[in-house]
Amino acid sequence: MGSGDEVPAAIERTGLKVTMLNEDDLAAGDLSRFDTIVVGIRASQSRPDFVANHKRLVEYVARGGNLIVQYQRPDYAARNLPPFPATMETRGANGQPDIARVVDESAPVRILQPAHPVFNFPNRITPEDFRGWVQERDLYNFVTMDSRYTPLLESHDAGEPDNSGGMVFARLGRGTYVYCSYAFFRQLPAGVPGAYRLFANLLSLPKAATR
Repeated sequence: MGSGDEVPAAIERTGLKVTMLNEDDLAAGDLSRFDTIVVGIRASQSRPDFVANHKRLVEYVARGGNLIVQYQRPDYAARNLPPFPATMETRGANGQPDIARVVDESAPVRILQPAHPVFNFPNRITPEDFRGWVQERDLYNFVTMDSRYTPLLESHDAGEPDNSGGMVFARLGRGTYVYCSYAFFRQLPAGVPGAYRLFANLLSLPKAATR
């Protein structure tokens, strides 16, 4: 859990069992018993134990786990917590930090990798699944990223440049890593069907890899 949201309850509504990981679990627990671990919003700021044990989570991925990291603040990248290098903010002309986000919840979304399992198992994801979203598309996207990341979606506000750092995928060892700043923490409590379908696919990546 990060700083608090309703995503765990939303996952349980799909019929899946959710285990909340505490400090002892992250420090010394058997993480391999989970096929997927979801990191809550802003965990890099609200959970010192997440930061202290992030190497164990990277090892969990390398050994075959699936790690889904919901949106974090720029310190997540600045502390080198992602498995490969990335940045999450730039400096504007006035020298002030600037982040990449899409505030228009109806902004068009392009699927950049249509054949990717994220968009095909168990649900076939189409642009229709991004209709009816509430209160912004994404926030705190990757701005630059290592070539080992694969951008999966692109969306931007009107008049803004392309923005493909909101959902990125990487393989690490035998496992999979996704950084996802799309606002599932708002969509799932609101009951947005397409968001449930897409999040179910993210949770199911280990199953897709064995098909």
